[in-house]
Amino acid sequence: MVNALIAICNKTGNFALWKELLNGNSIYLFHLFTSLNCMIKNLIFDFGGVIIDIEPIRVGQSFRDMGVKNIEKVHELAVSRGLYLDLEKGLITPAEFREGLREVSGLKLTDEQIDHAWNSMIINFPRSRFDLMKQLKENFNVYLLSNTNEIHYNYFNQYAVNNLGVKCLDDFFTRCFYSHKMKMRKPDPEIYIKMIETEKIKASESLYFDDLEENIFTARELGIFGIVHKPHEEINQYFANGLVREKLLQFVFQ
Repeated sequence: MVNALIAICNKTGNFALWKELLNGNSIYLFHLFTSLNCMIKNLIFDFGGVIIDIEPIRVGQSFRDMGVKNIEKVHELAVSRGLYLDLEKGLITPAEFREGLREVSGLKLTDEQIDHAWNSMIINFPRSRFDLMKQLKENFNVYLLSNTNEIHYNYFNQYAVNNLGVKCLDDFFTRCFYSHKMKMRKPDPEIYIKMIETEKIKASESLYFDDLEENIFTARELGIFGIVHKPHEEINQYFANGLVREKLLQFVFQ
């Protein structure tokens, strides 16, 4: 019965029902926690805002420092041309992206200047979170599902090689799924479906962490358990000794 109710709750998003059932009832809480821990076989993580710390606002400041004026207008032009989304979906190359930014900014910025500004949003790679991924891999399939682009991807991997003792970022995960390589991005359902079909896993046995509600909403619509992670909080709080902690329930049913 517990498993059936969990599935219904996740499918319909009716988490208020479970809050009522669990309110003051430790027996329900124990059975729900035990069942959830046994059901989950796949952990899926977003990257920026979940595993690494980012501050997108820094990109605009970096371009200002390089002499770009009226950065808000430049941003609007870049959005209207689809530069950001097309780069994330791998529909344009980094070279085409850079040239597009030169056109909308009116400045002859070098490739290095553009890449430096674009990567400036990435502020921290906490080692403890990557150690956590390695620990979780002992008990779960651990996946990365990220909206990213080739410029950031190259930066991530170079950092991992230089500072995290691996050959590439993918070594921390069972498998990684990147928007620019898949030609699709979150929150479109297709990217979740492609991941599930590629790995031959079940949505009902998967738990997904993302800092954007719209991405979690789509995952839940497809039957995946989802947690909206707050970027200023620590992802390690959800786990202990390589397993999910009981307090994770309060996030699953928010």
